[in-house]
Amino acid sequence: MRCARALTCLLALALSPGAMAQGGQEDPDATAEEAEGTVSTPAPVDPDAAPPWNTRFGVRLVAGSPDGVGASALIHPRRWLRAHVGVARNSLGLGVRGGLSLIPLNLFVSPLLELEYGHYFNADYNKLLTQLHGEPTTATSGIRQVGYDQLSASLGLEFSPWRYVTVFGSLGISYWFIGGSDVKAFIREAENNPDITARPLTLGLSSPVAKLGFILYFN
Repeated sequence: MRCARALTCLLALALSPGAMAQGGQEDPDATAEEAEGTVSTPAPVDPDAAPPWNTRFGVRLVAGSPDGVGASALIHPRRWLRAHVGVARNSLGLGVRGGLSLIPLNLFVSPLLELEYGHYFNADYNKLLTQLHGEPTTATSGIRQVGYDQLSASLGLEFSPWRYVTVFGSLGISYWFIGGSDVKAFIREAENNPDITARPLTLGLSSPVAKLGFILYFN
């Protein structure tokens, strides 16, 4: 009888609500371990996607006709855009130049559109007209030194055999704006009349332009 009572008591305790609640409670340590073991899956990377662009810096060296030779500092803030500013030297004198280069397609050999502006100081007027027209002009004593501005647009191609080097060439058209601050002596000499007065002289001319150059990047 005592054994039967003992078994009955143990069975009652096993079936009691408190025992069932304790048996159904989850182990907090086991739950924490499961949460730590869960790792988020990274998003898939597209192998064909272009890497993010970083601004690049460099120098640009160019030689052409009638621009002469020049050296510029260069910044490449976007894959499709470059900007440069520097100095230039031709047979007429020294000047400063700046411009933008647009690269609409990034290919093995990429098309190139360039827009440039330059200002040259104290050019010889007769040499300037001779260079632009291809014919010698009559020397004049009244108008010798002039300054002129040059605006040019060109289309070309560029090629980058290495990451730090780009070679380019282009053809286009250039517009020249020649200004003389004092042309009275020139007109007086031509007309043989000392009483003639004149306003500042401005001439507009155009000519073809061709150039070759390369870019050396620092980063």
